[in-house]
Amino acid sequence: MPLQIETEKDFDLEDLQYDFEDSMETDRWNDAPAEIKELFHLLEWNIIDGEHGDTVGFINEALKATVTARTLIAGPMATGIAEVGRRFKMDEYFLPEVMMSAKCMHEALAVLKPLIIAEKSEEVGTVVVGTVQGDLHDIGKKIVAMMLEAAGFTVHDLGVTVPPEKFIEAIREHKPQIVGFSALLTTTMNMQWETLKVITAEGLREELKVFVGGAPISQAWCDKIGADAYGADALIAVDKAKACVTRLSNLKGGAPELHAAMLDIDREREEAKAEAAAAAGAG
Repeated sequence: MPLQIETEKDFDLEDLQYDFEDSMETDRWNDAPAEIKELFHLLEWNIIDGEHGDTVGFINEALKATVTARTLIAGPMATGIAEVGRRFKMDEYFLPEVMMSAKCMHEALAVLKPLIIAEKSEEVGTVVVGTVQGDLHDIGKKIVAMMLEAAGFTVHDLGVTVPPEKFIEAIREHKPQIVGFSALLTTTMNMQWETLKVITAEGLREELKVFVGGAPISQAWCDKIGADAYGADALIAVDKAKACVTRLSNLKGGAPELHAAMLDIDREREEAKAEAAAAAGAG
C-alpha cells in the first residue's frame, strides 16, 4: 500500500532559505513517518545544493518505502526546485547553480518517468509543450509534463529551443486541446508572445488553450500577451488543464470568459490556503 502524504496544499517554504535543520522544524511532511519526513527534506536540500551524485539514492530509498513517483515529484522535488527558482529570480543563484540543480532533477526524473507513465489514469486530453526558441532550459517543463501524464493527459514534449513553426507542426499533427510555452530567461520570454502571434496568424488560436510558465513568467505577462492561463507550478497547471478539458471545454482559446475562469481557479486556491492557515491558527 503506497504511503499517503499530502502534497497538494500550499506549504510555507521560508525554511528553505536557511538550512536543513530549519526545514526539519517545519510541519511540512508531518503526515509522513519520521524517517520519510527526514528523507524528503534531504531530497529538497539535495536539489537546492545541486548534489546530483546522491539524488538517485534518495529516490530509490523513498521508492523502497512505498512512496509513489507522483508524491516525490509533487512533494520534495517540487519544493526543492521552487526554492532554486526563487534564488534565481532574486539573483542569489545564477545559471551554473541552476544547472547543477537541474542535473539533480534530470537524474531523479530518469528513474521516475517510467513509474509516472505506469500510474497514468484514463485518457482525458492532449497537450503539446515546449521551451521556446532560444532557451535551453526544460526542468520545470518536464515536471509539468510528467504531472499531466500522471493525471491522464497525453503529452507531446517538443523539447527545448522550439521555433514557432515546430509548435505549428505539432499542433496540426496532434490536435491538442492545450499548448504550453516554457521560458526560464527574461531574454527568451518574448518568444512566448511571438509564438502565440504565429499560432493566431495560422488560424489555430480559438481551438487551443494557451498556457505559459517559467521562472520570469507571471500572471501580468500572461495577461499582456493574451495567453489563457499562467501555470505558477505543476499542481496549478494540472488543475487548470483539467478544467480546460472538462467544464470549460466549450470555451474558445483567447475568450475573456476562459481567462477569467483560470483566474478564478487561482482565487479559489488562495482562499483555500487562507482558510487552512486560519484553521491552523485557531487550533
